[in-house]
Amino acid sequence: MKWWHEAKFGMFIHWGLYSIVGRHEWVMEMEGIPATEYQKLAAQFKPKLNFARDWARLAKRAGQRYMVMTDQTSRRLL
Repeated sequence: MKWWHEAKFGMFIHWGLYSIVGRHEWVMEMEGIPATEYQKLAAQFKPKLNFARDWARLAKRAGQRYMVMTDQTSRRLL
């Protein structure tokens, strides 16, 4: 934690099927989208090959000290 506090500048990327609808990672639960409908988004989810490298390069050029990618935040744990 000490290193993280000292780093001060970084990026958390929340990225997953909800990126297709352009909203938050809780869109399915908060907007009541049925699982069968939400699952259809998977067919449209076609991430660019090596996208993480592009984002890492951009973060480094911006002076960021860390980057964390996540596709969900505590989903199904609450």
